[in-house]
Amino acid sequence: MKGISGNGKGPGGTGNSAPDYEGEFLSVQVEATYPGGAANWKKYLERGLRSQVAVENGAPVGLYTVVVSFLVAKDGSTSEVKVVSAPDPDYGTAAEAVRVIERSGKWNPAIQNGRPVIYREKQRITFKVE
Repeated sequence: MKGISGNGKGPGGTGNSAPDYEGEFLSVQVEATYPGGAANWKKYLERGLRSQVAVENGAPVGLYTVVVSFLVAKDGSTSEVKVVSAPDPDYGTAAEAVRVIERSGKWNPAIQNGRPVIYREKQRITFKVE
């Protein structure tokens, strides 16, 4: 019986295979973090996000939640920013969520077995129209 290869998604199968440190990890010992931690990340989002984009695009009163995923590389750079879920219609919220993540700058990379690894991060952003 063949085990799961070391891909960062769980045990290395039979225990004989090593994790692939060049591949994307979905589960790590230390997740990627924004410099300064969660409080700085929240401040960045509050300052950088054009929170009125839904209003500007004629959205009715309500909450518009977008979930974005992106890779944090071993060097902390971000890439592959994409929308996982968004309201339909999204009134420009999906594009705005992607824009703010793309401009977030360098992160502290995720760590697995003491080594920086590529990690897929997810972020939920909710736009409120009152």
